[in-house]
Amino acid sequence: MQVTLSFFTQATGWHKPLPDVDSSQTLVLIFSPPDSKHHQTAIEQLHAFYPQSVIAGCSTVAGIFNEHLLENALVVGIICFKTTRLAFSSAELPHLEDSFKIGKQIATDLNAPDLKGIFILTDGLNTNGHELIRGIASVINETNVTVVGGLASDNMQFVSTWILYQGQAVSQRACGVGFYGKDLVFTSYARDGFKPFGPERMITRSAGNTLYEIDGRPALQLYKEYLGEHADNLPATALHFPLAIWNQTKDHYVVRTVISVDEANNSLGFVADIPQGYQTQLMYGSFDNLLEGAEIASRSLANRLPPQTPVFALTISCSGRKLVMGDDADQELEATLENLPSGSQQLGFYSYGELAPTALGGQCCLHNETMTLTVMYEGS
Repeated sequence: MQVTLSFFTQATGWHKPLPDVDSSQTLVLIFSPPDSKHHQTAIEQLHAFYPQSVIAGCSTVAGIFNEHLLENALVVGIICFKTTRLAFSSAELPHLEDSFKIGKQIATDLNAPDLKGIFILTDGLNTNGHELIRGIASVINETNVTVVGGLASDNMQFVSTWILYQGQAVSQRACGVGFYGKDLVFTSYARDGFKPFGPERMITRSAGNTLYEIDGRPALQLYKEYLGEHADNLPATALHFPLAIWNQTKDHYVVRTVISVDEANNSLGFVADIPQGYQTQLMYGSFDNLLEGAEIASRSLANRLPPQTPVFALTISCSGRKLVMGDDADQELEATLENLPSGSQQLGFYSYGELAPTALGGQCCLHNETMTLTVMYEGS
């Protein structure tokens, strides 16, 4: 398979010429700043140059281009497969309540005996990611099919996010790309790097993405007690102190990030569902913790790869991680690329929710503040 990465800025134009590889087995991935009007000409150029190819993309606070984090640039990957087939499905998602139905519809459209993987992109502000994944899982056998993806982001204003559909930036929509064929290796791993502290507790009252009580106590009150002086700058400091949640089987956990506090109701607001009856534990993160998480994810995948086989790495990291890591956020991108076989290339974006298995070969889940790494290559 042939992989070409490039980017476009208004000031410099295209970083690298676009390869002449248009075909039904070519995938064009486009990650754009939220205000796409400055890059619309380049997006239209890509659609005109690759009329037969599968094209997918979304808005993001920053694009991932190998070891670089690029803001205000259109980041593009053109992946031409030798034997792998591709398919595309997209559907309107007018309401959060439609997330399960749309996930099921996309999965039904893409399902086939030789399906190897599905890559999902969706509006980051109008999607219940947990329900979207449940809808996909109602159709797809995740033992044989790896499901990955992410929720589009904006400039941390939580105003408008979108995916690309027929060359236009469209909100309230989701899409999926299906990968088919026996030669394709398509595998993923997710790791956050946050460390738990304090006792394990029970979520005793919640509704949707609002958490009201933990162990029968007001959630915000308990949260503030543990944060101490860090509670003075909520919700900004909450990025450093997410929650881990897990069900009764406790076979895995996912991270949930606090994005709002309600003093009147003593509650916490999250970007994703907080199921009542789940267990929870507070977590804390530092730059070193998060960097270690990225390194573990890439090493875990690298250990399963042929050492001399370059791969294409599709990397999706959380916008919250970018804020926690600050100006050194690109170090986690360097860490992932360094651990992969020589000659590998990396493309991706920063999201409002990451979709990936919790373990190699496991079920897909919605994550927050997590680095997800999906690698693909075609075997002989």
